[in-house]
Amino acid sequence: MKASKGKSPKRSVVSITLFITFILLPLTGKMIQLVERGSDWEHVWVATHMLIGFVFTGFGIFHIIYNWSALKHYMKGKPKSE
Repeated sequence: MKASKGKSPKRSVVSITLFITFILLPLTGKMIQLVERGSDWEHVWVATHMLIGFVFTGFGIFHIIYNWSALKHYMKGKPKSE
């Protein structure tokens, strides 16, 4: 993945991963509701949901770290010139 001028490819990977996990979390949550209580499938879906939740949280932290300067500018009300 080639980074655009001055941007790290890490930011793109983090953003795409956050988007995918954001979509998957509600889907796995719904699957937990739909499967029979106590079944093996419920345990599989709960484990998957938890794993995706941990990935989402971790990448959310990286997202904040990689975009910290932009976030500071947003909080100050001054748009960052690129």
